[in-house]
Amino acid sequence: MAVPHSLQLHKQELAEVSAGSSRIFGRGEMADLTRQFDWSRTPVGPIEQWPDTLLSTVNVLLGTRHPMFLWWGDDLIQFYNDAYRPSIGLDKHPKALGQCGKECWPEIWPIIGPQIESVMTKGESTWHEDQLVPIYRDGVLEDVYWTYSYSPVRDPDGRIMGTLVTCSETTRRVVAEQQLRQSEETLRMERERLLELYDQAPAFVAVVRGPTHIFEMANPQYQALIGHRDVIGRTLVEALPEAVEQGYAEILDRVYRTGEPFVASGLSISLARSPGHPLEQRYLDFVYQPRREADGSISGIIVLGVDVTERRRAEQALRDSEKLAAVGRLASSIAHEINNPLEAITNLLYLASHEQDWASGKQYIDTAQLELARVAAIATQTLGFHRRSSRPAKASVAELLDSAATLLHRRAINAGVTFEKEYQTQEEIVGNPGDLRQVFANLINNSLDASRNEDRILLRTRAAKHRKTGEAGVRVTIADTGHGMTPETKARIFEPFFTTKDSTGTGLGLWVTAEILAKHRAEVRVRSRQSASGHGTVFSIFIPTGEMPDLE
Repeated sequence: MAVPHSLQLHKQELAEVSAGSSRIFGRGEMADLTRQFDWSRTPVGPIEQWPDTLLSTVNVLLGTRHPMFLWWGDDLIQFYNDAYRPSIGLDKHPKALGQCGKECWPEIWPIIGPQIESVMTKGESTWHEDQLVPIYRDGVLEDVYWTYSYSPVRDPDGRIMGTLVTCSETTRRVVAEQQLRQSEETLRMERERLLELYDQAPAFVAVVRGPTHIFEMANPQYQALIGHRDVIGRTLVEALPEAVEQGYAEILDRVYRTGEPFVASGLSISLARSPGHPLEQRYLDFVYQPRREADGSISGIIVLGVDVTERRRAEQALRDSEKLAAVGRLASSIAHEINNPLEAITNLLYLASHEQDWASGKQYIDTAQLELARVAAIATQTLGFHRRSSRPAKASVAELLDSAATLLHRRAINAGVTFEKEYQTQEEIVGNPGDLRQVFANLINNSLDASRNEDRILLRTRAAKHRKTGEAGVRVTIADTGHGMTPETKARIFEPFFTTKDSTGTGLGLWVTAEILAKHRAEVRVRSRQSASGHGTVFSIFIPTGEMPDLE
């Protein structure tokens, strides 16, 4: 029986494919695809007709685990291996095998076309490191980075027959390095901004490290205080020997050893204000705040404060002129007002130094700058012994209340006290934002003093009307579940110098609060209980939202 001619041709083609396939070695997806591909439909022809140079190059390419690619002949017919396949993406694999290069890579041909032409026509090898070559991959044009070389493939007569590509995709590494550089640049910018903040601060700031208290940083205000001495990199003993003799080294040693901050108000120190000059007595309000590392260890101390010498001298002069009572009240009030922002700044610097997220750290630094500006205003008032009139400004009561709570957040956590916030309105009032923030900080501080572990402090704002006049305003409630007050204590809380905190209180916090609220035409009501069935204190403040004159 005769075999049909078409069947004979089919068997012949199968035999030729089988014979050609046996010339392709190696295992893997691309080796299998290369063996199975109908190369007779391409300019390179069937495998059994391939020149030895092409056959050897393809077998080397398929046998290596490094990403490799081959363009062959004038039409730049493509071959690639398993290691290259993940970089090509589903858009091109597997149709890129046997395809003309220009048809496969239209999006990058303006980049690679001239490079390939140089190899094919001149035999010039190329090398590119971390080169951006965007390609379509999985339906998206991606920024892809490559380190690659193009090399000529020559036949035994030296003719250039193809371009061999040895490459590695470096996208992940390059992008990671770019992100790292951007992060480092951002961190440097924030560090520079923090240093600028230190330099511009109206308070003196210095940082010392280690048990010998080596100066790492001192802003211009601190330099002015110590007579512009070169202290950076020097120990306290070397830089300020007179301070050591007056016991300041012992205080720093104790803070470094125990981790407990040291806060001073009007403490005396004698310093040489200029090189070669005799010691001059100064008075300082300052804090020594331990600087902790991520593991909790103490690496140094932050020094922050203001020079209140002029205030102290003015106090003495007024005492000598029989104005002791008025001056005592003013001086104590100013000291009280300065200590609160100093404590807030200390807390904020502590939080910023332990914050890993740069955006959150920036927020702490911005808030610290606001508090430092407040210290500057208070210091200016101190030197002149008068309060400058300030024009009213619009401010959200909820934001001011929340700002005061944020400054005291760390203290609440340490005391085991929870803040419950119910800001039902963001309505603005017209007043002095700094003074109102001071009011809220005073009241929250008092609530924390009266609270114990697991107690709660409620912070609430809501739109309201005055119970008698009907005037629109905002009602602020600060309530705690602390131990409460006796009726006798409640009756005297707004008296100057009245305190139940023994040596830790000045008796001026609520007196100052009452004065500020009076200037804002605000009304405050207080309720307190100490019974077994319920205890705690509630401050309810109504602040009008209408226009008001300049605040004196």
